[in-house]
Amino acid sequence: MEDIQTYYIDKNKHCKYSNEITVIPEYPIITDLDDHKIFLKLNNFKILNNIFNISTNLLNNQFNIRRTSKTYTFTYGSELYLTDTGFFDNQNALLVNEVIDITLHKSTISYDNTSLTYYNTADITDDTANYWQNILNNTQDITRKMKMHDTYIFFIEIECTDKTITSFDCVFYKDSYVGGSSTAIDIILQKYNESTTIWDVINTNTITFANSVPQEQISTNFTISSPSANAKYRITSNTASIPFTLYILKLQANKQIPIFDTGTLDSPVEHTITIPDGFYKSSNFVKVINDLLVNYKLKTSVNEYTNKFKITNENISFTPTVDNLTDNNFLLDLVIPNVPAMLENFGITLNSYQPYIPIPFNSYYEGDTYINLINFNKLIITTNLIFKNKTHNDILSLNPYSKSFGSILAWLDTDQVPFTYINYRNYENIEHEIVNEHINHIIFKFYNERSQEIFLDTCLLNFQIKKYKI
Repeated sequence: MEDIQTYYIDKNKHCKYSNEITVIPEYPIITDLDDHKIFLKLNNFKILNNIFNISTNLLNNQFNIRRTSKTYTFTYGSELYLTDTGFFDNQNALLVNEVIDITLHKSTISYDNTSLTYYNTADITDDTANYWQNILNNTQDITRKMKMHDTYIFFIEIECTDKTITSFDCVFYKDSYVGGSSTAIDIILQKYNESTTIWDVINTNTITFANSVPQEQISTNFTISSPSANAKYRITSNTASIPFTLYILKLQANKQIPIFDTGTLDSPVEHTITIPDGFYKSSNFVKVINDLLVNYKLKTSVNEYTNKFKITNENISFTPTVDNLTDNNFLLDLVIPNVPAMLENFGITLNSYQPYIPIPFNSYYEGDTYINLINFNKLIITTNLIFKNKTHNDILSLNPYSKSFGSILAWLDTDQVPFTYINYRNYENIEHEIVNEHINHIIFKFYNERSQEIFLDTCLLNFQIKKYKI
């Protein structure tokens, strides 16, 4: 006498989001093993091969970069910056060329990393003339003066690409009697804002000339409260009308030279790098990781002959500046979890494993052996039912979270290309005698050959429970 219960299971119906298939018979299967034998037969099984080889489920999609930064501090040492050195000789003759634009009525002189531009709408009309006088000398002389013309609201522009200017020292001059009591003139220092492309006012000094005297020199100083390197400044005026010709006799500036210490190592910080779940071969594996490591200036590659994984530290020597005091990538370490399957992905052997793998500055780290991205050659189908002839396995225990398999029904080849179907049909009519006397549920679970549990979002399964009277 034979009793056969046949089950056709579509995982989508009741357990799409579970990592297992649980089948509950309509009635519990109760067996007297002295009178009956009971068998489990897996007839056929089908899944779509959409199981990624790099994924959260396989525990091989995350590693860390341990970053140790180095932070520098500095003190300022001061020295005179805007002097005539390089611009003029001892006889006050200009050593550099004037670049004259008669359309914009401006003349520019440059030396080293500093450019000075003088504007004058009335006078700068000849591109073969000379307009600059040596107002950069510390000793002012009324024979060396440059005239302000009020058609422009500014008349001197200073641009330096390697200095941090902290103050300006100016002397203004008038050489005529105009009567009356006095004339107040606002002299303004502006700084160019790179973010807004607007000239921000940072200081306004008011100087007052006595109109009753024919000649007068007035000094004024601008102090920059928040100096920064590579800045551009203008000296300007917003006074609408001046009853005399205004000259500048002296223009100098102080710079603060930052003196940096040797730096202090900061506490290491580990940053998690997550590789998006997906199907990977060596080429796109490298490309995706490179995109994830841009901020660390690390670049990965795979040797075309040995297939070894290589990670190169492309950081350049760090030079601190006032605006950038931290070398973020001073020391970089690769931190691979001690999960053997993931170590194989990167070609790291177990006997060479270390928690922190240094990636030397201006050098590289290379794996011990070829990378292995084939994390899924076999699909192992297991059940909670107990077989009379117990299945034995020597499956690698590469999953630290793996449990015992239970009884193995079958293992299937899964080396087809992604998004093709994997089919199993029990052509040999294999049946497994089971010794459970009371069955109220049947569980099927799935693993790969690395003992990692596999989540199948869809599959079709057909099996039978056969009961024979002895």
